[in-house]
Amino acid sequence: MNKKTKVRILWYLSFLIIFLIVWTILHFTFRNLESQYKGIISGGIAGLLSPRIKEYETQSGKQTQLKWIFMKKVITI
Repeated sequence: MNKKTKVRILWYLSFLIIFLIVWTILHFTFRNLESQYKGIISGGIAGLLSPRIKEYETQSGKQTQLKWIFMKKVITI
């Protein structure tokens, strides 16, 4: 498995976990909110809170970074 695949898997897992947490919170706080609205709101919030993937070129080759608002340190892969 190459580095890019590992980064994508990490991004999808973090998005899924954030999505499920937000959806559960919305489910228990707003009982009469319809399911598709919960999904739209959860997807939007998860999209904002999930890490960003950036690729850039250095002298040693391509580098991939994950930048997350919860961590001040950038994860370089």
